[in-house]
Amino acid sequence: MAAVQALVVEDDSEVRQIFREVCSSCDLEVHEASRGDEGLRLVEGGDYSLLLSDYMMPGMDGLELVGRARQLHPQLPILLVTGYATTERVVGAMQAGANCVLEKPIEVPRLADTIRNLLGKPETTAGDRPRRRKRFGHRFVSSFQGRMGQLADLMEKVARTDCTVLIRGESGTGKELVARAIHEQSNRARGPFVPVNCGAIPESLLESELFGHARGAFSGAYRDRPGRFALADGGTIFLDEVGEMSAAFQVKLLRVLQEHCFEPVGSTRQVCSDFRVIAATHRDLTKLVAEGAFREDLYYRLNVMELNIPPLRQRREDIGLLVEYFVGRFNERHGLAVEIDESLLKLLGRYGWPGNVRELENLIERACILRGGGRMHSSDLPPRIFSSDGGAGVPGPDLELPEEGIDFYAALEKFENNLIRQALERCQGNKNRAAALLSMNRTTLVEKLKKKKKMA
Repeated sequence: MAAVQALVVEDDSEVRQIFREVCSSCDLEVHEASRGDEGLRLVEGGDYSLLLSDYMMPGMDGLELVGRARQLHPQLPILLVTGYATTERVVGAMQAGANCVLEKPIEVPRLADTIRNLLGKPETTAGDRPRRRKRFGHRFVSSFQGRMGQLADLMEKVARTDCTVLIRGESGTGKELVARAIHEQSNRARGPFVPVNCGAIPESLLESELFGHARGAFSGAYRDRPGRFALADGGTIFLDEVGEMSAAFQVKLLRVLQEHCFEPVGSTRQVCSDFRVIAATHRDLTKLVAEGAFREDLYYRLNVMELNIPPLRQRREDIGLLVEYFVGRFNERHGLAVEIDESLLKLLGRYGWPGNVRELENLIERACILRGGGRMHSSDLPPRIFSSDGGAGVPGPDLELPEEGIDFYAALEKFENNLIRQALERCQGNKNRAAALLSMNRTTLVEKLKKKKKMA
């Protein structure tokens, strides 16, 4: 049987590597290109099942590549990624022929699910990945302590039923992790888990994304495409940021939740699907209902069971569990062998985590890549972790000071030099990549290097 092939076109080698690994995890044989014109030559001579392309590239950009690839292969699933997903850009990309547009930075699970949806493959077909997730789901729930322990009890009760769940919490608190854990413990665990970020999809495209569309429904609709509700048949659909939906779309969603049937855009054929709904929001829906911005009947339809996730700064006892999980996941994904240092957990426990679990996940991935193998050191962490205010104005205890005192500015300079040296070593002297690892502008890095050279 011929291998199912994907073409990844991205000029950033590190991002291209991530895309390659995600496509490989979806059982795709990956071909790569670093420029749009190079990608077009491969499209002309190859037989691909997926095109994944960046928008901004030197020479031919992703938009032109999408348009020309669509002319060559009208049925080819195309996914375009961009750092700035404005409405105009997304609409233009869809009109050019893109099936889906995602905004960077993209969470890996979401990218993998999007690729599987474009290929018409539920995530349960990806080898033993669902079994790994299920094991984590049970461990994730059973290991919760304190306030999250009470939430875990509710989650287990909810998982035994098919009721609609509304998850509330600040951005980045792990609402999707909780939704996945509920799905994995339910009698729908063998079915797909389909996440949709309703706040990230322009209103003009949300109906097509959720309900699907028929061929010819609009410019660029070259084939019938199932929506997320259809793909969630037998499983769970996760509607993230439902508070961002317009009043007009809320009416359509209410009808689908009541009847479990809908019509794809441009079609008169009714499609029915057996799905369970888990919704999430960081907004106060009761306030939106009082203001007339959210339908009261839809609110009560979604809020059969409400789960509230406290921010990470209020449940620091879970940091160790989350770090252990993230390190294990990134070791597997990137082929690393990083170990956790207990002293590091104490340091992470002092930080305020304004970005919650998402910030912790990104930080651990960055630290794992910097370390590569062995025990993770404090030098692998970004400078903000050591700030005296604990992060984003959230009060945090001071770091321990040696009895004999310390030369603050010398220690700070030594720490900065160490970080820059490590970044340059890992990037083989490439300043662009080193600056990206340090979350720093390239010009700032160059100026620091010039200053250090003069002082040497």
